Amino acid sequence: MNDVSASIKKLFLLSLIATPMVSNASTESNNIQFNTITDNTLTVCTTGDYPPLTSFNSEKNTFEGFAPIVAANFAKHLNLNLAFTRTTWKDLSDDLKSGKCDIAMGGITYTKDRSKDFYLSKSVAKNQKAAVFTKDNDELFNSFKDIDKKENTILENKGGTNEKFANEIISKATINVLESNLAVFDCFKKYQLSPYVMFTDSIEIQYRSKLPDSVLSNKGLGIALINNPETYKVYMANKTESGEEIILAMNNFIDSNKANMKKWYQESLTTKYKEEAQYCPF
Repeated sequence: MNDVSASIKKLFLLSLIATPMVSNASTESNNIQFNTITDNTLTVCTTGDYPPLTSFNSEKNTFEGFAPIVAANFAKHLNLNLAFTRTTWKDLSDDLKSGKCDIAMGGITYTKDRSKDFYLSKSVAKNQKAAVFTKDNDELFNSFKDIDKKENTILENKGGTNEKFANEIISKATINVLESNLAVFDCFKKYQLSPYVMFTDSIEIQYRSKLPDSVLSNKGLGIALINNPETYKVYMANKTESGEEIILAMNNFIDSNKANMKKWYQESLTTKYKEEAQYCPF
């Protein structure tokens, strides 16, 4: 067994902390071989477009936010080096399955479909979908009925749970799918008086609406949406022996660092992120 296997193996054997509802991981471990961890390095897939959970700083060529902080401390705990692979919401699952990374982190919502295809960690942040729109449209949108009208447009990023959620609940408004979250937010800035709405995570709305130069309202956090149960953010690994062991090690790390997890999350909320420019395509 190599050094990487030994370090995580040791933590795994100490833990025995599988949470069946979330990770569905077996507690048995016999001669687990690692397929994706190489050169004593843990590789993390993350989108980098979702502060405060993950943000790519193009000037420094680094990832920032809650997930990168957790990843750095997790890797240090296991005596591993750390590398990031940038992905998109559309490609996230395929990149993980194809072995481009060992674990995916940052803004990933627990879903039943994901739990069928991947091992998922324990909850790292509670969340719920909510509507976001500009401050100039505060008086226009007071209920879901006000949002789902044919004269309105729903803007969503491609490939994530936001797009899926919009398709499930919208019947009258037009849905326009863009390449990224950042492109959607640029459209809000560009067209502040247009009747545009996005359904995204309450975590993201809370952060972005508080930015000093934000044009976004947080009023949508109080608008009730249909088919919108509370959910939570998780980390994700392949349904392989390697993936199982990584998630169990992560669960152990989460359990033993509850105070630090809260501290790191609060740090991420107060960080000013330098996001790369992505533009509204219309």
